[in-house]
Amino acid sequence: MNNYAQIKQIIEQYIEKNGFDTDIESSIKETSYDKTNNSYLCDFGEDFKVIDMDVIAKDVYGKIYPSGKTRSTADAFFVLENGQWYFVEFKNSKIDNSKLKYKVQLKAYENLHMLFDILYEMKELLEEMGCVENPIDFIRKNVIYILVCSEEKNIREAGYIRDAKRIKEQYVSGFLEELNSSIFKEAYVLTEENFRREFIESM
Repeated sequence: MNNYAQIKQIIEQYIEKNGFDTDIESSIKETSYDKTNNSYLCDFGEDFKVIDMDVIAKDVYGKIYPSGKTRSTADAFFVLENGQWYFVEFKNSKIDNSKLKYKVQLKAYENLHMLFDILYEMKELLEEMGCVENPIDFIRKNVIYILVCSEEKNIREAGYIRDAKRIKEQYVSGFLEELNSSIFKEAYVLTEENFRREFIESM
């Protein structure tokens, strides 16, 4: 069983333990769906399986711990064979506004809180993965947060991403610097086409 399947199984056991029957698996394409514009930011990745964090937040965790508001989480979560964890947030809109920047940061924090709360409750299974004793250290060494934005709607940022790629780096937008330096192993921005090349075509 690979790392992704193992974590998915742990979450599914948590869901069953709490009396729910919820399908948490989706795809890159489906989790990139933009309800406002009735379109997919990523019109690809149908076979790239991910865990839908919004479904867990709304249909499971939010019902166990009702707070009066919908918890903010990243759209997708997956784990690669190298053991690196990825949280992905899709934004089919301009990302250069203070409200959205705050929401992206909030999602990063709430996402970690929810996932590790779930995993910690299933502690005996989590111990096998080595993330119990020091979760913060584990996150800094293994967890990556990616904001995938529309290239068409973020021309300036797309240029910054291209410039970063030329020197083999990732573009870290200013509002992600805090996450990049103190929370995650990395936190950076990609356009949908960059994401396709790095995670779909290269697999």
